[in-house]
Formats: sequence, structure tokens, C-alpha cells
Amino acid sequence: MTNGRNVPPIRPANIDQLLLTIQNEFPTAGIRITGRARTIRRQAELMAQRIRANRQEFLRTYRPAQHITEMDQWYLQNPTATEQVTVNEFERIIQDARARGAQVSNHLSDTARDISWPIGTNQQLDAIEARVRALGARVLREPNAAGGRHWHVDW
Repeated sequence: MTNGRNVPPIRPANIDQLLLTIQNEFPTAGIRITGRARTIRRQAELMAQRIRANRQEFLRTYRPAQHITEMDQWYLQNPTATEQVTVNEFERIIQDARARGAQVSNHLSDTARDISWPIGTNQQLDAIEARVRALGARVLREPNAAGGRHWHVDW
């Protein structure tokens, strides 16, 4: 609040500036970046690992979209496929989705970051998330991610 008026927060120029702001405002939360831009192959690997570890978690994590439905249907039809075969198919599905103009993950466009799960009470975590949102980003808390719990922040 400035001069008795509500002033909207200044939007950082990019996701890295946003996270630097959050780290500075919440220094005891121990926030560190654990994931950045990805290749299509790496995205396919992570999605394949997630669906193989917990299909319901996979479906809760990703927004409904044609490529998610295709991955889920393929997985259900190929329950004995190896991880490598699953990754190969998911990579193909991602390529097809992107060719159609679908946004598969902001990690592919370098506008998403995974961060360590912040240290703090539920009230403190809610305050951190509210601040991230106020600065213009979206937060997805992923407590059961195949690679370990983290927050996914989309710009």
C-alpha cells in the first residue's frame, strides 16, 4: 500500500526473477530451484515414470488434454511395457501434441521451474504460495512426485 492506495505488485520480468524475489522474501523457507527447462525426451521420461509409479497421481497432476488421454489409454493398453518403451511412446505423443499446438509443459518452453518443498508451517506455505500467485505465477504442489516432493511453478 502506497499513499493509502492499493498498488498491485510489480510483475517480475521472468520466472527466475520471480523465484529470486520469493527466496529473498522468505529466506528461512530454504527454497531452491531443482528443475528447469527440459527436452521433449526428458519430459517424456518424467511423465512415464510418474504414470508407472502412480496412475492416479499422474492424472491429478496434469490438466485434462488430448495428449494426457492418449498417454493414459496407451499405458492402460500396454501394462507390461518396459519403461523405455513407455518413454518412447510418450515422446512420440508429446511431439504429436506439440505439432497440433498443444502446450504439454511449461518446462519445454523454459517458463516453469520445480522448486524444493519450502520449509515452514502450513500457514507459511500458504503465504509463500499466495505471494507467488500475486506475482503472476501458478503453483502446483506435488507431494507424491516420482522424483520426490516439490512445487512446480508456471510462469
